[in-house]
Amino acid sequence: MEPLGAAVEVWKVRLDRPARPEWRGWLSAAERDRAAGFADAGERHRYVVAHAALRSVLGRLCGVAPEDVGFTTEESGRPCLRAGPDFNLSHSGDRALIAVAASGTRVGVDVERIRADLDHLELARRMYQPEEAARVRERGLAEYFRLWTAKEAYVKATGAGLAGLRGCLVTDSVTGCWVTETAEGSATVSSRSPSQGPWPVRWLDVAPGYAAALVTTAWTPAPRTG
Repeated sequence: MEPLGAAVEVWKVRLDRPARPEWRGWLSAAERDRAAGFADAGERHRYVVAHAALRSVLGRLCGVAPEDVGFTTEESGRPCLRAGPDFNLSHSGDRALIAVAASGTRVGVDVERIRADLDHLELARRMYQPEEAARVRERGLAEYFRLWTAKEAYVKATGAGLAGLRGCLVTDSVTGCWVTETAEGSATVSSRSPSQGPWPVRWLDVAPGYAAALVTTAWTPAPRTG
């Protein structure tokens, strides 16, 4: 576990560890069905380990058994607890991160295995703000993934989903790195006012060959329905 101050804690999980018999039993029927849907046995195993680890962490924090952790979803589809702290899970390759935020804070975390088998310059040109694409051209593949993890963590924290990736901007400054909404692009983050940002980014050291970032925002309650 890596504490990041009073507001957020992050757990690092190795996904290639041997499975315990009880882990699959902790998962819900929907999670077991999702795991069974992976054609690759390695991906199936990693999914089970990641979600069993998430249930272990949240169960301990909420004082319930892992199999009794009560999940629901926000209107956006973002997973959340029926009662308890805000959390986020990300996994890539053989690594996972679980972030849990204190009351009053929303959290998003993302980890990505750095892959050389993609055209990062073209993807940055299509997906990123012009100033971000220029930074990728200058700094290379690692910068592409560094920015991607910040954007992913941001939209996961706000609940905007992948549609919000083009509508945010990662900027470096003397005071740190921030994520700000922009009025340009094909999508914007609609759940919050621009006056509430920018939000700080925390870069995480996971393992060689990986990029990871964490973003926290002020709490925004899910819209009431019914």
